[in-house]
Amino acid sequence: MNKLVSVGVIAVAAAFLVSGCTPTPAGDPGADPAPTVTVTVTPAPEEPGEGPDFGFTFFEEAQIGATWAQMSDQLNYPVTGYEVCPHYGVVWQTDTMYTHAMMDSSDMAAGTFLFYSEIGIADPASHFPRNAEDVGLGSTQAEVVAAYPDAVVGTYADITRGDLTTITVEDPDSDSKYVFALTTGSSVVDLLQWGLPGTGGQWGHLCGGL
Repeated sequence: MNKLVSVGVIAVAAAFLVSGCTPTPAGDPGADPAPTVTVTVTPAPEEPGEGPDFGFTFFEEAQIGATWAQMSDQLNYPVTGYEVCPHYGVVWQTDTMYTHAMMDSSDMAAGTFLFYSEIGIADPASHFPRNAEDVGLGSTQAEVVAAYPDAVVGTYADITRGDLTTITVEDPDSDSKYVFALTTGSSVVDLLQWGLPGTGGQWGHLCGGL
């Protein structure tokens, strides 16, 4: 950690030059006591810790309620909807996973109301984004429930994804919620939606809307 150091020696020497004073030789009984030089060491402020990758109302810097233009500014790179469905598009993609944002096709000015992350073709043991409770894609059902003891575990038959085990967590501070989902045969969460209306109600063919 770098330290910010303030040293008073230069200031003291400058004061002698400006006033035209010459230090009295040592041993002169009439000499004034030598000036006290104070060295102040001020620690640099601690760097803020890394925040969560996502929360009930955001993914990285992108916020629920933001338009494509606003999310592009928030993320510092351009994002937009697919040409065939401009209300739905990718905001983050890696070799291991990708995250979409969704808007109301009839009122895109209202901004995104849903984020949707899913594991790609990578090993589910890969590192994935985590929220403040350190869960997300790749977490087990037990880990999610341990993080949220009031979570509601259920099942959902999706026309595209098949039978899902879902874990729903309501946000006490907003109208948003998480819905973690495990597809049949998966030992970890491989689908995750969070946001406002319709969260967890449809897991495929979102280009056509909810």
